[in-house]
Amino acid sequence: MRTNRSAEPMDQPVRTVSLRRRVTLWVLLVLVGLIVTLGFAVNWVLGDALRNDLRQRLEDRASYAGVLQANGVTGQDLADELAGQGIFSAYTSGNSRYIGRETGRPPGGPGGRPGPRAPAVQPTVTIAEGDAEMTATVTLSNGTLVLRAGEYDIDRTLSELRRIELIAGGSTLLIAALVLFGVVRVALRPLDRMTALARRIRDGARGRRLRPTRPGTDLGRTATAFDEMLDALEAAELAAQRAEEQMRSFLADASHDLRTPLAGVIAGAERLLRDPDSSRSEREERLVQLVRQAGRASRLVDDLLLMTRLDEAERAGNSSGGVRRPVDPGELVSREVEALRLRCPGLTVTVESGSVPTQVSGDPDQLQRAFGNLLDNAARAAGPTGTVRLWTTAGDGSFRLYIGDDGSGVRPEDAERIFDRFVRLSTARTGPGSGLGLPISRSILRSHGGELWCAPSDSGALFVCLIPTTRTPVPPTAQDSGVALIR
Repeated sequence: MRTNRSAEPMDQPVRTVSLRRRVTLWVLLVLVGLIVTLGFAVNWVLGDALRNDLRQRLEDRASYAGVLQANGVTGQDLADELAGQGIFSAYTSGNSRYIGRETGRPPGGPGGRPGPRAPAVQPTVTIAEGDAEMTATVTLSNGTLVLRAGEYDIDRTLSELRRIELIAGGSTLLIAALVLFGVVRVALRPLDRMTALARRIRDGARGRRLRPTRPGTDLGRTATAFDEMLDALEAAELAAQRAEEQMRSFLADASHDLRTPLAGVIAGAERLLRDPDSSRSEREERLVQLVRQAGRASRLVDDLLLMTRLDEAERAGNSSGGVRRPVDPGELVSREVEALRLRCPGLTVTVESGSVPTQVSGDPDQLQRAFGNLLDNAARAAGPTGTVRLWTTAGDGSFRLYIGDDGSGVRPEDAERIFDRFVRLSTARTGPGSGLGLPISRSILRSHGGELWCAPSDSGALFVCLIPTTRTPVPPTAQDSGVALIR
């Protein structure tokens, strides 16, 4: 089934904006926001304070007007006394209106007129703002006093403050930009180091790493991810190299093993062609050799195809194919034992008598081939007159088959290597085999959820097959002894 790759989500390209410029710009924007906010706050607080001060001055003049009136000051004198220091006064009494004139002395100061008497009734004061001035209307007992003060000085002060803030803020931003660019350059030196390291690795320094001292920080997490990526890439590269070497070795071994039977076929055919007058018996002997060599090549090709199918099934996570059904592994082993005895009449095959009422779920043809490969391997190791021993155990949800021989054995360091393809350790194990029997058997058993390994043995080699069972109604005697007898 083909996958629609166009429907898969694609990684969005990373925006590679200059990090130094980006950080500097954002910090400057934050500073601009702070400076503008601070400027508005200072202007508002100062303007409010200046207006409250002006309002308080008007209220003080209104109270002073009541004191003056209580002490007999009225008319033009009252208006003149309250004028000055930016405050204009106008006093209305009856039909007369008096405009205050600035006397040059502060109201209520030295030389003023206030007497010790306080007003009997506090004057009523109403303050209003508008048209850039503040007006206080004072209701006295015998007239109305109007006090006005302009807010031009306040506006001029605030305007001067804003001009100072603009100049100071602009200078601060310029200095901050220069400082920030240098600070960010220093702060981002680890990224420059990562870039330089990546280029060195590209040029061949594969073992170099960042090794962050603080993996929990932002740069530490980035450096750790970078190192992990390099580790994964190196592991993948080594795996690819090993796979390539294995493939080359596999092709070389397969070519060598195929060349031998094919050379025999070609040589036999040429002899038949060059010697047409040979006797009937000689031609039959040569034809038999041709058939044997062709059969050897055919078996090798079949083994290669089977290994390919098993590899594909293992990569896909599927079984090895075939029809899965409950089978008795003991019966499959018995068939292969009988076939081995017919092929090798001089070989001693010791098998315990009895039966194993055990079933496994699998492909009987594949399992029988795995058992047959192991028996052939043991027969080649034991030699024409050697001994092969078989026994099984069942229980704990598994079936185990033990196959031993009295051959030269397997060294501990070669216990895993013999399961590699085309590996043959000695002349006793070479024979007509291709070096694929053990790898094929292990792949078949693993595809059935089992395992195959070479166990330590005092004499010869000992191979153990394990297959999970579907049901294991093992008799008590067999469970107690740990040995189940093969039919």
